[in-house]
Amino acid sequence: MKKKLEKTLAMSVLLALGSTGCVFAAPTAEDTDARIAALEQQQQELAKELKALKSENKKLKNQSNSQKKQITGMKNSVNEALNRFSLHGFGRASWDNDNIKGYIDKNDNNRYYLDLEGKFQVNKDWSFNFQSETNHRYKHLVQEDGTAKYHQGHDDSDGVIQRVWAEGKVGVVNVDIGRRWRGLGFQNVLLGNETDGVVLSTPIPGSKLTGKAFVLTPTDAGYDFTLMGVGVQGQVGHGLQVSLAAVKTNISRNDRMGENVYDDKTPHDPRHNTAGSFGYVLSAMWNPMKNIFLIGDYARTNMKPYDTAWDSWMPAEQQHRVRQGNDYMTFRVNYRWSNINDPGSFQLYSRYYNYSSNENDLVGMFGDKEWGLLQPGSHGWVFGFKYVPAKNIEWETMYEYATAHNGLWNKKNETYHRHFLRTQVDYHF
Repeated sequence: MKKKLEKTLAMSVLLALGSTGCVFAAPTAEDTDARIAALEQQQQELAKELKALKSENKKLKNQSNSQKKQITGMKNSVNEALNRFSLHGFGRASWDNDNIKGYIDKNDNNRYYLDLEGKFQVNKDWSFNFQSETNHRYKHLVQEDGTAKYHQGHDDSDGVIQRVWAEGKVGVVNVDIGRRWRGLGFQNVLLGNETDGVVLSTPIPGSKLTGKAFVLTPTDAGYDFTLMGVGVQGQVGHGLQVSLAAVKTNISRNDRMGENVYDDKTPHDPRHNTAGSFGYVLSAMWNPMKNIFLIGDYARTNMKPYDTAWDSWMPAEQQHRVRQGNDYMTFRVNYRWSNINDPGSFQLYSRYYNYSSNENDLVGMFGDKEWGLLQPGSHGWVFGFKYVPAKNIEWETMYEYATAHNGLWNKKNETYHRHFLRTQVDYHF
């Protein structure tokens, strides 16, 4: 039975193969030509497809390169725009304790403060700049005469752009024009205030000095005079730098320098000229040994010193008179310098100052009182330190002990001991 089944299957296979001729039939010439033609046609179609793919690939590569160029161009444009504009400044939290006597807010510098500065790079030689300051005081206004009231949260000057100026160069001459804060000397005794005007400066050949000429007008309300002068600053010896300036005003010693816009009178009382018609500052900074720096400023005007009395209606022998002077000096000793990029760095300093009394409460011609720290009509010592606990954060604390004149109108002949403590933290960005 098994053998019979095997024979039947064998016969079936032979019959199937014989009927199709697929395995054992010999190919003819026509079959070969047909196959060659079919392969050639397929090859041509593949070649066309390959050519089309290569063309498409080329287009895609060109598009990709174009997109890369566009992206690179956009990046360059964005980077160029970003490089042409920069912001920097610092925020401050400050606390004071001050027993100052006069029409001055004892809490004026208990505040949060923001100094925001921007620069627009016009081209390789010129930039345009702005500065915005914001002061938020968090304690009541308190004066020696008993005046006490709430501080406003802010005023119209907070958060606006108060100062704009351009900086650039024409050949070897540097140009600074517009409204900004400017100073003369290393400690800004003769001048340290916001001004309108222009400063031209240039290196002095054959030296490490820079010479400058300027025309500047203080912007404080009620003042109407202009300062014109020349100066020089730079290194003159090993570790020794100087900053010298001579200044002339556009008013004479007998002219008024403005009016008192705060006296609630119509018209306002004139301001006597307490800046004089000429002044100068001699300022130097010396590094005699490692980590020790000595800084000194002496400023003087040609205002004729005189006595003033709050009770001038009284007989001369009964008047209470205060000497109005015309010279101002301050000296400082630094041990090391703090560096906001170097956490752990610190500075210790001590200062002595002696400022003449001034009817308009000015230092020099319009010097810097350092947020109320150094007042005219007083002399004394300041001791302080700066410390950098973290990058871009600086903590400063100072204490002042001074002999000062009372600022109240009927007590200006009296002196008292001023005790002043300030601590503040700056956050630079």
